[in-house]
Amino acid sequence: MIQNLFKSLYHRLKKAQLSLPGIIMLLLLAASCTPHRKMVYLQHAAAESDTLMFSRPDYRIKPGDILHIRVLTLDEESYLIFNNEESRQLGAGGGARNNISVFLNGYTVKENGAVSMPVLGEVFVAGMTLTETTRFIENAVTDYLIGATVVVKLVNFSITVLGEVRRPGNYYVYDNQLTIMDAIGIAGDLTDYGNRKINIVRQTADGATFATLDITDSRAVVSEFYYLQPNDIVYVEPHRVKRLGFAQFPFAVVFSAISTTLLLINFFSN
Repeated sequence: MIQNLFKSLYHRLKKAQLSLPGIIMLLLLAASCTPHRKMVYLQHAAAESDTLMFSRPDYRIKPGDILHIRVLTLDEESYLIFNNEESRQLGAGGGARNNISVFLNGYTVKENGAVSMPVLGEVFVAGMTLTETTRFIENAVTDYLIGATVVVKLVNFSITVLGEVRRPGNYYVYDNQLTIMDAIGIAGDLTDYGNRKINIVRQTADGATFATLDITDSRAVVSEFYYLQPNDIVYVEPHRVKRLGFAQFPFAVVFSAISTTLLLINFFSN
């Protein structure tokens, strides 16, 4: 009965003027996982003379952020007075241990938008960019010191990457200009079954904002969500082929059985 079924299938395909290799190739193509056009990043690239106009957004400090603030001065006594223990330890070296120290002992922005610094007291920084905060503290320090330099860094920049990536997880980064492509690279790139229309969840003062960014389109670089912000969640959905269970289907075994059967039918028919 099974032999008759395969014979019927073979003759129907043969009537369509398909050779045996063509039949096997057709079956392989029909079961291909993900089309190539759905896997290539930043398609529809502009000509070399064209430029996509966009500006990098400046992150504005908000309550709950943790800042590393360091006042640099040639006078050692003044340096010890204007910097907390964390800043003094940082100057002595220590690699990864210093990164942990910066995070744990940094200046936390309180609910009122201020950080408490030695000598200066409460400095209100919420709503400012890092550049604006640096200048603001430098101006405040000039009342006490001459020629001092201030360094301000955001140390609580973390993102969460989930879904169809090779290394999902939560990542701490030390780059205030992190892009969606950087996040994908940190997570080991998307899998072959990852949908290139990526979902982004961003925390706001009023709750959360949801957005979808199509990274197969080169125009994604001009989106306001192309540059990530602290605590963003990046979620990569699986393509439909995996949601339907085809990714785990043993295609190799099935194709081998079908091709062997068709070859035997063709041999006995001749």
